[in-house]
Amino acid sequence: MADKPDNAAQAALAASVRRPVDFAFLDIAGAPMRVTNAPYDITFTGTGDEDLDGFTFEALDPRFVSVGDVKLSEKGADTVTLKLSGLASIDDETMNEIGDRQRWQGRDARLWKGMLDPKTLSQLGAVWCYHTGVMAVPRVLGSAESQVIELDVEGYLAWFTQASNRTYLTQSDFDPGDQSAALAIAIANGAGKKA
Repeated sequence: MADKPDNAAQAALAASVRRPVDFAFLDIAGAPMRVTNAPYDITFTGTGDEDLDGFTFEALDPRFVSVGDVKLSEKGADTVTLKLSGLASIDDETMNEIGDRQRWQGRDARLWKGMLDPKTLSQLGAVWCYHTGVMAVPRVLGSAESQVIELDVEGYLAWFTQASNRTYLTQSDFDPGDQSAALAIAIANGAGKKA
């Protein structure tokens, strides 16, 4: 699996008419999501990437899924925003998966790009991974008629180094038996001190 376009993909990128497509893997516990904005489902074999090989990426209408720009700097990649359809009754399964924070928060999200022949829509060259990060806070925007889910994918460096108002005080949301936050607050407030 490449981390940059191979020769065939580079030639397609240099062409005057291009047809790039994106592939996204969201590691939602129990229901991993693999989608593409290609015009047909694509199953990968022989790439050497365990997140690709043997898996089918479901084609979604590009009007209902999009990937924001990926910006790189010395501090790593900026947060990338994914938009998915979130219509009531049509996307209930996705809405339920996103609604359960324990199933996605802090888990991997990976993005690949590939090239298709603009006339035949056949794949040109290998796909390459252009962003890997972890899923952060989703937002549901719009109305029942045109609702979308915006999901931020933070680069690993941002996840570990930038403050984003995360706290361990909500640990019991993920593990109901974890009472460390209550203990820490009690200690900070002087509970247990003898007079």
